[in-house]
Amino acid sequence: MILNDEEIRYPKKGDKFFDNKGKHEEIAWLHKTFQELGSYADGYQIGAIKLLDTAILDSKNRDYLIYPIVFLIRHYLELRLKELLQGLNYCSIQTKEFSQHHRILELWTEFKKGYSAFGEQTNDESFKAIDSLIKELSNIDPISMAFRYPSDKNGNKIQKLDYVNLVTLKETFIRICFVFDGAAMQIAHYVEITEEMMSDAYGEYLYQ
Repeated sequence: MILNDEEIRYPKKGDKFFDNKGKHEEIAWLHKTFQELGSYADGYQIGAIKLLDTAILDSKNRDYLIYPIVFLIRHYLELRLKELLQGLNYCSIQTKEFSQHHRILELWTEFKKGYSAFGEQTNDESFKAIDSLIKELSNIDPISMAFRYPSDKNGNKIQKLDYVNLVTLKETFIRICFVFDGAAMQIAHYVEITEEMMSDAYGEYLYQ
């Protein structure tokens, strides 16, 4: 039990998890235009950093917060990579499909191949450092399960870590975010160009 700071209270009739009424400052807006991979990734990124800041200052709860923190970090990276792959696929073959699996090392490898096909640098020092980081993360949590459950479906322990430096984790996460977010902006630019080209091409076809 870690709710020591909360007044004891129990569920009552009429309680809801999801209520769309209340004061303006109480409401989060799930606008449908935000239901895209990039916006989801942004949400997990913000959540991870907020929790890291809390955990660094909160010695009482940091040993509990580490699990959702690393899950949020890993899920951000997976979603951002899928967003990048979706954009690259759209620019290359005009499809919004993307890989559905959770194997982050494969997603990273697929992204680098697609990104370099557009003439982007994927062999500089930053990308080499990310190669190592993605391999490290894949070794610890290859399919996004290690920080959601203590064991696999066969009852085998899957948690390989004992201690994590939160300050180092935050700094490394922010550094990789700058690269991933920068790539997202670049690919978004390519998507805009592709959409303009397609619009011009279809426009010419329609008015022939």
